[in-house]
Amino acid sequence: MMKLLYSADAIQSRVADIAASLNKQLAGNRHVHVVVTMNGAFMFAADLCRQLSVPQILHFTGGSYFQGAIKQDIALDQKTLPTNFHLAPVVIVEDMLDSGNSLRQLRQMLGERGAGPITVVTLFKRVGSNAVADHAAFSLPKELFAIGYGLDMDGRYRELPALYTFETTLMSGEAGRC
Repeated sequence: MMKLLYSADAIQSRVADIAASLNKQLAGNRHVHVVVTMNGAFMFAADLCRQLSVPQILHFTGGSYFQGAIKQDIALDQKTLPTNFHLAPVVIVEDMLDSGNSLRQLRQMLGERGAGPITVVTLFKRVGSNAVADHAAFSLPKELFAIGYGLDMDGRYRELPALYTFETTLMSGEAGRC
């Protein structure tokens, strides 16, 4: 049975808060590059981008973090990013900040390609993670697995408008199991 973590209204409220902050921060820029890192961030990124008042160039770099409940390493698709950002600001949109490994790799790549100021926005930041986000919509305990609002389990549940977990689901660390 699914258990509600955050309602659609709560999500939209946090998206509006983050967008308002970014609009103040990015005001006056000719354009901003928005880099969406994982498939799970697509709904969050779409809602956020529609509320940004600065012109944007969107880039999508990755796939999905999970297969079953096991975190998989993922290589960022470098071909989806410009070879030179010409010091334009970059907003990285993540679905979940956990270890921060992909984020570190991406920050280095963006720096090498002439990115201006980099702002990291994430839907979830895992409790206890050392990864740093400028804006996190929500936190998520390490033991919970979230679905909905773009996040999936084996490709399912992305379409749900709110964020859920399963009442009996805790991260087990075993392949194909939560």
